[in-house]
Amino acid sequence: MKQTLTKGDIIIFKAEDDWFSKVIAWFTQSDVSHAAMAYSEDSIVEVGAYGIGVHKVDISEGNDVYVMRLSTPLDPAPLIDSANHYLDAKVRYDFPALIILAGLLIYRRIVPTTKLLNITYRILSAAGLMLDEMIQHVMLHHSDRAMVCSQLVYQIFYDCGGDYRIQIADGCLQSDPVTRKVSESICLYDLLSDSFAKQISTTEKSLPPVTTHFLTQREMEELAQELYTALCETEQQSLENLDYLIKTESPDMTSTLSSAKHFLSKLEEFLKLIKCDMPLDAMFVTPGDLVYHATNLSRIGTLSLKRIPSSNQGVH
Repeated sequence: MKQTLTKGDIIIFKAEDDWFSKVIAWFTQSDVSHAAMAYSEDSIVEVGAYGIGVHKVDISEGNDVYVMRLSTPLDPAPLIDSANHYLDAKVRYDFPALIILAGLLIYRRIVPTTKLLNITYRILSAAGLMLDEMIQHVMLHHSDRAMVCSQLVYQIFYDCGGDYRIQIADGCLQSDPVTRKVSESICLYDLLSDSFAKQISTTEKSLPPVTTHFLTQREMEELAQELYTALCETEQQSLENLDYLIKTESPDMTSTLSSAKHFLSKLEEFLKLIKCDMPLDAMFVTPGDLVYHATNLSRIGTLSLKRIPSSNQGVH
């Protein structure tokens, strides 16, 4: 393809060599872990650890990235206007990776082995504590400038409405139908029905108290490594215990779902505080979804892209 960008192109970066990226890539069986949008022919807009910003890029060298575009061409002006709204607000990157993992565990199909449920419970509990801290921070500082992870790209298109909105196969989130049979996996969110929620409420008082503390970065990375190992192991296992986990009062399933319910309620409270207009499940659309599961996006090709450092840019 011609070595250039078009305003509104979606730029998808290959996954980095860390455990969080590996887990995020696993959920969509992909090789990517970050997304940005073309702001001009030689710049991209993205949100990172230091906030939102526009980067000048060199597209003659650097790392390979996928370039995605709406299958039906639309005027890119609304997309740039939406990006400018977030640039003017000086949006911060405020969702720790552990919260993203928690959301993926709730909304994605998994094989619910006892080991995986225990790890999921620990992640959801720790992520719930993080959300509590974030809620208190927003209330104390009266700030509504927070942004949710690298979902900036999805949000920009979502804000434009209509045909601009990116459509992900099977709703917002899904398992890979090739590598995972639906009959062999479950979605924790689907089990949080009214009837099951009532069962959780009546049994959670007898569950052991949550002892999860605020995790250090090293502890979070170790937990992500445990999760990745457990997810990979489940691909080799049969689901002989699936009926046991779902149809009986399994402590593993009940405690995990109780934590999932608590996490989602905290997340909903947080999003209301920061005035984020996006469905809860859409918070956890991954770059892999944009590449492999978006029904109204086309992959234009790949580019070699490198950010050009500048002291005036807000993302590093």
